[in-house]
Amino acid sequence: MLFSSLPLLFAATALASPLHQHSSLYKRACATGPDTAADFVNYAGYSDPALNAATPPGYTNTFTNLQASSNADGYGGFITLPSYNVTTCAAQCTSRANCHAFNIFYERTPVAAPSNCTSSATIKCVFWNGAVNTANAKNTGSTQNNFQIVIAGSNGYVASAISPSAGYAMPIYLNNNAVQAPLDCNGKDTYLGFQTFNTSFDASRCAKACSAQAAYAIAHPPSDGSKPKTCQFFNTYVESKNGVAQDQKCVLYSQTWGKSVASNTGYAYGQDVYTMGMSYAYSNATDAGVCVKA
Repeated sequence: MLFSSLPLLFAATALASPLHQHSSLYKRACATGPDTAADFVNYAGYSDPALNAATPPGYTNTFTNLQASSNADGYGGFITLPSYNVTTCAAQCTSRANCHAFNIFYERTPVAAPSNCTSSATIKCVFWNGAVNTANAKNTGSTQNNFQIVIAGSNGYVASAISPSAGYAMPIYLNNNAVQAPLDCNGKDTYLGFQTFNTSFDASRCAKACSAQAAYAIAHPPSDGSKPKTCQFFNTYVESKNGVAQDQKCVLYSQTWGKSVASNTGYAYGQDVYTMGMSYAYSNATDAGVCVKA
């Protein structure tokens, strides 16, 4: 096969006041001081590990020390960890066939057993198929049974193979569908062709192909004086034949399209069935995807 998968609970206690009285980096000393959501998100014992975490090989850091967790595309479950360990989280993601990003953070959770403490810190490692980024890191917590759940020390990481190149926005995860774009608002086709690669999956080569097409189109404008069609968007995916991965496709377009046009699920040719997987869509960071009526 040409392609392979891309490379916590704490027995914590009530927050002491002031915060420097906390007994260790990860566990909080049970005391009579305040144990509030504000204490939790401002505790240096949770922000320091996030700020000092090294980015694991094969991944790109997309955000650091947020007080919110991600709600990305393609939820892949989560595990809890005994310590804030980005390396362990990354290894777990790499071992999962469809994990291409992860989010690690501290979550304030209630203490279930009888205790003098109100809350504990659960360290979660959440797996995603789609990229995690600041745009989808919007989960700041909730209130359940009068208990306030909050997030601290939240870091996000994306597998390098799907990390966008400079000038391109974070990808949209399309799962097993490929873009099948309609004509634009002027009745024009935005399809610009495709390239095929038979090596390991890497979205950056599609970004280079898109940028190269745009540069060529600008350097060789149409002779009729019309505006050149430049690549602004691409869809890349792994194409499989009868369930066996064959190659990586980079399909180029002159306009950004959304998930609603990702309707191509494959085709049959004779006795063979071709399907798509690991499909991502990328747009030029400056392209809003709005068609202007001529």
